Amino acid sequence: MNPILPVPPEPTEAEIQHTAYLLWLESGQVPGRDLENWLAARELLRHRHAPAAGHKRGKVSVIPPAIPVTPPAKKR
Repeated sequence: MNPILPVPPEPTEAEIQHTAYLLWLESGQVPGRDLENWLAARELLRHRHAPAAGHKRGKVSVIPPAIPVTPPAKKR
């Protein structure tokens, strides 16, 4: 008899949205790639959500890239 394997949960819409935003930032904020970034984010998160063979599942977290933030210039 084959054991029934648990189906890993799908990433949430919020997780996909956040990851797609990070992909957009990392790709240089190219306009018109919303769907491409969304699908790439969903696929990335699906792989991260899938349990690795022989490993216990842990909480998945997406670490945003280091983005330098420049304060606005002071008006004179």
